[in-house]
Amino acid sequence: METVFPPDGGARLAATADSTTAIAPAQRQQVERAAEGFEALFIKEMLAQMRKATRTMAGEDSIFADSINSDMLDFADMAIAEQLARERRFGISEVLIAQLLPQNATPPLKESPAAVAYSPVQAGAGSELAAFAMPVNLPFRQ
Repeated sequence: METVFPPDGGARLAATADSTTAIAPAQRQQVERAAEGFEALFIKEMLAQMRKATRTMAGEDSIFADSINSDMLDFADMAIAEQLARERRFGISEVLIAQLLPQNATPPLKESPAAVAYSPVQAGAGSELAAFAMPVNLPFRQ
């Protein structure tokens, strides 16, 4: 027996990911807030790991070795992370928004009746292809 996941063969998922579906502005704002929140958490965790690594590598006499005021530094890290996420400095939220709202993922292709990247070579013209020509055998002289 073959198991298909999801059971409907992905029809419901494909219907929700249809790029022609209009997204309500309220839903778009929710997605943007969620993406910015995720970016803020990501940045905060990155800052926390950087601070932890700094404390680990610091010598005993270093000002970074002491964990005094670590709670206040955590608050400062979160404030910095939220500000950077609001400004979308890392681009994580942009990627999430593009994935969650498919019409933002890729712009529509241009419809053009003429070929864009093709231009026929005129008969007799071939100087641009000289590099691909067969080598000429010339007698070797010493």
